[in-house]
Amino acid sequence: MSKLHATLLTSALLFAATSNALAQDKLLFSLQWIPNGNHFGVFAAKEQGFYKDAGLDVDIQRGFGSGDTAKRVATGTADIGIADAGSVIVGRSNGLKIKYVASLYEKSPDVIFFIKDNKIDKPKDLEGRTIGATAGEAGEKLIPLFAEKAGFDGKKLNVVNIAPSAKYASLVAKSVDSIVGFINEEPPIRAAAQKTGLQVGHFVFSDFGIDYYSLGIVVSDDTLAKRPDVVKRFVAATIKGYAWSIKNPQGAADAFVKNYPETSRNIVIEQWNAALPLIMTDNTRKSGLGTIETGKMTDTVKLISQIQKMGAPVTAGDVYVTEAIPNVRIE
Repeated sequence: MSKLHATLLTSALLFAATSNALAQDKLLFSLQWIPNGNHFGVFAAKEQGFYKDAGLDVDIQRGFGSGDTAKRVATGTADIGIADAGSVIVGRSNGLKIKYVASLYEKSPDVIFFIKDNKIDKPKDLEGRTIGATAGEAGEKLIPLFAEKAGFDGKKLNVVNIAPSAKYASLVAKSVDSIVGFINEEPPIRAAAQKTGLQVGHFVFSDFGIDYYSLGIVVSDDTLAKRPDVVKRFVAATIKGYAWSIKNPQGAADAFVKNYPETSRNIVIEQWNAALPLIMTDNTRKSGLGTIETGKMTDTVKLISQIQKMGAPVTAGDVYVTEAIPNVRIE
């Protein structure tokens, strides 16, 4: 082999090695809703380079509800997503080949919001009142169980179906006496209420014994089978992003606002602070972020089966796997 040919071959091999080193696996990642403070970990992973370091090129897109994200992931129009465990359970029972691979909200976020000066101090005060809810949302389905656990007659609470975009305004305008929602929605609701001199209160469902796996990372069976290493790298990088955000909330806010400069920095920080107790629980401190346990998932399947219309029977083992969860503990 001539010296020129050897040089060209060496150059070609170096170029190929460099190209392979720079090559990244592309992923379309669908959130469950409009990006907000509970997604700090995702944008921290992006801006801190955790996805890039894991060899991933991640396209983060907004979602249109957990149910929609679950369908997109199952059908391959998104590679990975965030959705609640309930959507995975119901989807699985109706033929969607999808699994929950890491928890983000280890504690359920469901609440009832109300205006404090409206003579509502305890759950029983909701009797004879109205509650706004989007038709079919999890919070609406949980109202009868909440009433039972909280000791009041749920049949005396009149459910008013309203659009998601109208819930906050309806509460502040007192068009309804209360609304169902997630605890991390409190900051924008409170901000809207304060403009008219009102204060917001809430009843947290988990305080009354209604707790289950909520938001988590979801992947299709097909992706798990064909790209297990990609899934593992993505989950590890995302959990690393959440761990970093817990320790660096101001930096995480910077990462989020860099991507969404039109947002209120104060509100997204408050949303993150509201979400933090759902992420950091006694169990996640002990077992690590992202952990999924059979007992709690079994209870989650049982609860969802009681409140949602199901197809085929589903067991806990049908809806989750733990192989991709990294060992990340936060003290």
